[in-house]
Amino acid sequence: MRFIDRSILFINLGVIAATFLAYAAPLVDPQLTWIISFFGLFYPILLILNVVFIIFWAVRKPKYSIPSIICILMGINALKGFVSLNGSGPEAEGLSIRMITYNISNANYGMERKMKNKEEKQKQFSAFLKEYAETDIFCFQEVGDFSYQIIKKVFADRHLYYKNKGAVIVSKHPFTEKGEIDFGTITNSCLWADVDLGDETVRVYSFHLQSNQITRDAEKLANQSDIDQKQAWYDVKAILRKFRNKHLTRSNQAEKIEAHASKSPHKVILAGDLNDPPQSYTYRVISSLGKDAFREKGMGIGTTYAGRIPLLRIDYIIVDNALQVMDYHMINNRFSDHNAISSSISWPVEGNAGEE
Repeated sequence: MRFIDRSILFINLGVIAATFLAYAAPLVDPQLTWIISFFGLFYPILLILNVVFIIFWAVRKPKYSIPSIICILMGINALKGFVSLNGSGPEAEGLSIRMITYNISNANYGMERKMKNKEEKQKQFSAFLKEYAETDIFCFQEVGDFSYQIIKKVFADRHLYYKNKGAVIVSKHPFTEKGEIDFGTITNSCLWADVDLGDETVRVYSFHLQSNQITRDAEKLANQSDIDQKQAWYDVKAILRKFRNKHLTRSNQAEKIEAHASKSPHKVILAGDLNDPPQSYTYRVISSLGKDAFREKGMGIGTTYAGRIPLLRIDYIIVDNALQVMDYHMINNRFSDHNAISSSISWPVEGNAGEE
């Protein structure tokens, strides 16, 4: 084997090793070790690199493509968290609701000094929300004063729960009980409400967990024209330290939600911004409470984050195992660095309830 082939194969094997660490990320409590979770964050990129190596070796030396093929096949469950080919199901029979979750990113879209521009943006955002006015339940996150006033106006005839911490639940149907899971911060929150649907009551959670807050640091490092190796190493360590601390906080928040939801007297639906991809401990904790609507009825690549970091699915609708997911859609928009996601959820027709 020539030197160049050996070098490429060595890199290929390194990517495979990193991919297996990404597979392990959901299984490892970050309190034990947090570094593995970093590999889970980059699973989509590792997947793409494996595909590139398969194509490269298929042309050059086909037998060397086998390790990457095996690697992808062994991680088929991880692949399903990133790509779904299920699509919508049949029309629901009996009771069903449609819900949307949307992180509006502190309404940054409306942060304008010129009142004329601000008013125009307000009209545009209001028009966007009105397109989905018939939605049964809306879960919002990172709601600021600008966006809250719009939400309150557009959904003036709805039941609304808000506690000035970013999360909001808006419902066509009345609340019987409601409350907050306190994270001890004003930037992250989780609200819950028991929604009376008439024949059924469902407990809905709207959550926004701790973000990594490393995007700007990473951009600054990447954009440095004259790289000082010593300073660059300090910057990398600072990014890793921040990721570790935020990830530990986020996993603790997820465990609080799981502990609360697992005691719910009603079926649960959880919707919001997890700030972690499917290959994470945080996702495993939250998804243990039910079905991931994207995995059930999504179609295509499930990227929900529209910011500078590509290929991230961090917004979710998790549905009680006793309920049925009928469809899943991503709603592209220009009002946030997150895409809204929508799902129709139905109650099993009596007589079929045990078929889950």
